[in-house]
Amino acid sequence: MFRIRILDRYILSEIVTPFFLGIAALTLVFLLQKMFRLAELVVSKGATLWSTAALFGYILPSFLVLTIPMSLLVATLTAFTRLGTDSEVTAMKASRISLYNMIRPVMLFAVAAFLVTAAMSLFIAPRANHQLKVHLFDMVKSKALVGIEPGIFTSTFDGMVVYVDKMASLDEMEGIFISDERSAKEPYAISARRGKLIADQTSLKVTFAMKQGAIHALPLNDQAYSTMTFDTGNLYLDINNALLPNNAATRDFDEIGSLELYEMLKRYRDEGRVTLGIESELQKRFSLPFACLLFGLIGAPLGIRRTRSGKSAGIALALLVFLVYYVLLATGTNLSNTGKLPPAVAYWTPNVIMTIAALVMVIKKGQELDFGLASRIAHAYHRIRSRRKKIA
Repeated sequence: MFRIRILDRYILSEIVTPFFLGIAALTLVFLLQKMFRLAELVVSKGATLWSTAALFGYILPSFLVLTIPMSLLVATLTAFTRLGTDSEVTAMKASRISLYNMIRPVMLFAVAAFLVTAAMSLFIAPRANHQLKVHLFDMVKSKALVGIEPGIFTSTFDGMVVYVDKMASLDEMEGIFISDERSAKEPYAISARRGKLIADQTSLKVTFAMKQGAIHALPLNDQAYSTMTFDTGNLYLDINNALLPNNAATRDFDEIGSLELYEMLKRYRDEGRVTLGIESELQKRFSLPFACLLFGLIGAPLGIRRTRSGKSAGIALALLVFLVYYVLLATGTNLSNTGKLPPAVAYWTPNVIMTIAALVMVIKKGQELDFGLASRIAHAYHRIRSRRKKIA
């Protein structure tokens, strides 16, 4: 029968506090880049505190998918660094308590964190992303997000600058000028006599409808200038990117529930359509929570060291592990988005590499093995150096 022992409770008590402190600190770091934009909504554009707080709530689940695994590694490294510094690990080993027994409560906690992160990644975050888009759409309709004022240049929407000479409402604008640089290779400007914003409740899209205008393209040389006039024209505005970073590969798929997305994947395959975006989104949702198990497994052996460097060394080591893991993940994601790697390989290769590293470290520490890697490198360095001296 499974029961939690005194040792398990003791180690868990060492992990819980830094874990939740880590979640708070890391989530705050992710939110800082949005806080200035959210503060602007409240101060200069008349958004209510309630609508701004709702934005925080909708953004939070996508951040927690990343911060929960990161906080688990920080907590585990901090706890075992403290236990090692105070010689408590030595005392446990003297009492014939192996590393495997010490890791047991960590893995229990890691499994709980994995289940929470999986629920966030697979179910809660997609729904929150959709609700975020709905909320942004409602703010556009209430004029809180758009921020267009007569006689003032506004850059609310990424890559675009909008100027309106006269404006009675969002449905009655005159003297419109738009500089669109979303495509760096083909920027252009639009001028129109009249226009209005149209909010489509069904598609959650906002369109700038203009009349009697012209499109001015960037001249390719000193003697060529391209312009095109129109009686009516529409320009799509991406309300997602008013607050969120652009991610064209998954901008639509990350709002769809996982089960619905899987059904869509099967349907696309049957129809012979491109499935790269859907596969990437699904693989990302499944692979990120797995990091909780990896970081829980690797944290204990990394934290047990002979140096008396304190908790700060544990945090620094955690940051190094984050860097390695997420560099591998970002590299795989880029290769997947360009079609150079299948999404499954791109998203799971970092997990496989970290799993192998974690198992090697656990076995090394658990069996008190000395692979002698550092000494071998030093010996090889001195041997090469002595040979160079002889040649010289």
